Formats: sequence, structure tokens, C-alpha cells
Amino acid sequence: MSIKRLIVVMGLAAVAPVSSAHHAVAGNYDSATIVEVEGEITSILMRNPHPQITLRAVTEDGEVQDWQMATTALSNMRRWQIDPNFIQVGDTIRAAGNPALRIEHGLYISNVLTADGEEVLLGGNVEPRWTDRTIEMSESRRRGVGDPSSPELGIYRVWSTVDNIPMLMPRNIGRTPEGRANLTPAALEAVDAFVWARDNPLQNCAQKGMPLIMEAPYPFEIRQDGEDILWHNEEFDTIRRIHMSADATAEGQPDSLLGYSIGRWEDERTLVVTTTNVNWGHFDGQGIPASTESEMIETFTLSPQGDRLDYSVTISDPVYLKEPMTFGKHWVWYPDAEVGVYNCTPEAED
Repeated sequence: MSIKRLIVVMGLAAVAPVSSAHHAVAGNYDSATIVEVEGEITSILMRNPHPQITLRAVTEDGEVQDWQMATTALSNMRRWQIDPNFIQVGDTIRAAGNPALRIEHGLYISNVLTADGEEVLLGGNVEPRWTDRTIEMSESRRRGVGDPSSPELGIYRVWSTVDNIPMLMPRNIGRTPEGRANLTPAALEAVDAFVWARDNPLQNCAQKGMPLIMEAPYPFEIRQDGEDILWHNEEFDTIRRIHMSADATAEGQPDSLLGYSIGRWEDERTLVVTTTNVNWGHFDGQGIPASTESEMIETFTLSPQGDRLDYSVTISDPVYLKEPMTFGKHWVWYPDAEVGVYNCTPEAED
């Protein structure tokens, strides 16, 4: 591949969006368009939430273009078992992805053809574009089936998100007729006034609160801490404490991003958790607000084999919701999964 080449292919996207994509991606890149560029890597910052790569392309008429490229989280590469060292500064590569909406020469990349001629697929739904020599999600992760070998561990283990399934909360609840019909006038006013570039609560390493943190795609561990249960997610090193004492009460407890959670065992495989005192202020991170009067009832149900953990959450909010809303997902157990270090690095301000 020669650096003196720029390829731009625009049209309907051939890459389906990844189910676990970060919320900020959808608002900053055109998912209906694919652009290809080829050039030399001049800088790499492998970090969360999105690695940053600069590629220098030279057009046929000699114009130099520096492309600012982002891609899926470093934590995603780790959980998919893709070595993040597939590119190095000085390599000449080809990349394909969605163009930025707000800056020129910005790209969110899904495919990379490396200097060695291998194609890296940076997502669960990404298809090869140039070769069948691919580096991609490991087969165990692609199948999305947990390991049933250790039922004795119960709920206390590291759980992983399955790719290629819908996210916990749809992106456009407040924009659909059904979703809007369940919003109070105050919520509708907030949704209609929401401007992504100005109001996005997930920019620059801002931590998520309840309930949205529960759709974080990264591995998490459930473990005991005395009488209580801890939920430790890799994203932002988030730790929720679930109070299991029979006399635990949220009354008089301070409000916080994650609120105050009280759990009980419904049976030996079903944990029910009630969470109140949440002051994050956001329902979905897409404009629907949440009040401190909201209540979330979560159910964690372990499969008999211990290979799958089903989850549902029912959210009530008398200020912003006319009726409670229920969402669900599941996680699976991979024996080799670990909760890694997140180390989020904020993007530079313009």
C-alpha cells in the first residue's frame, strides 16, 4: 500500500452498528455512511473510552490530510481477545468507518487492513472488506454461550456481556410515539430541548449513574463483602453496594449517582434489588430526565448450570414517567474473563 493514496467510498453503511457501542458514538458519527482512507499512522493513544489514532493521507494532487480516528474501547478489544498492538506508529494501513458529523477528516473505524495484510474487525457485527485473513473476536465470544462447568460458583463470579444482542435500553425511547406517550409533559419538554453536542452526559469520562450503568458492556464481578454484595464493573471501576441486611433502609441515606440498593434472595438463584436515592438526573442518557423520586427494581436470575445471568429492571418515576418501564438483558460466564483497569482519558477540548 502506498501512502500517496486516499480512498473515500460513501454510501449505505455495510457495517451494522455494534450492540455495545458507547452512547457517544451514535451522536458524533454518521452510521449510514462508510468512508475508506489509506495512509501512515502518525500517533496512537490506546485508551478508554475510545482509542485515538491519527492517520496522514496524501491525495493524488499532493494534499496532505490528517485524519482523526477513533474506534471501539480498549476494554472491548481486551474482552474480545484482540491484541491492541495490531498497529504501530509508522505503519501504513487502510481503515474504513463512519465519518464524523462535526469535524472534517474524522472517522470512527470498524475495519483496519494492517501493514501485514491482516484485516482487524473492531466489532461483533463487522464483516471483512478486503481479505479473509482476519483478526476478530474470539470464537468463544462470538458464540455468546457461557461455560456451564462450575454451577457451584453461583452468582459470585465475573460476568460478560454478549455481543450482537440489543442494548439494555433502546437509544430512541424519547423519540418514538410509544415512548413519548409514556412521558409526562415535564419529560417531553426536557427531551425536546435536549441537544446532543451540548447536553450529552457521557462526554469526557463523565461517570454513568443508575440505571444506565447496568448496560455497560464491560466485564463485572459480583462478590460478597461481609453480609453485603458488591457489583464491580470495569467501566470507571464502578462499585455498587447491595445491602443485604434485613434491617437495611434507604431512609436518611444520601442521594448519589448509584443510589442506595437493598437486596433480598427470592430463592436460591434469584436476587431482587430495590434502588432509590439516585440523583444522576438521567434516565437513558439521551434526553429523558430522571428524578430523585425514581425507584428501580432489579432481578438477577442465575441459570441452573451457572453459565448465564438474566437481568431485568423496572423503573418507576412519578415525575417523568406515566407508567413504569421494564428492560432486560443477560450476561454469560467465561472462565478466562477478568475485570480490567479502565483508565478513562478525557478527550482534548477544542
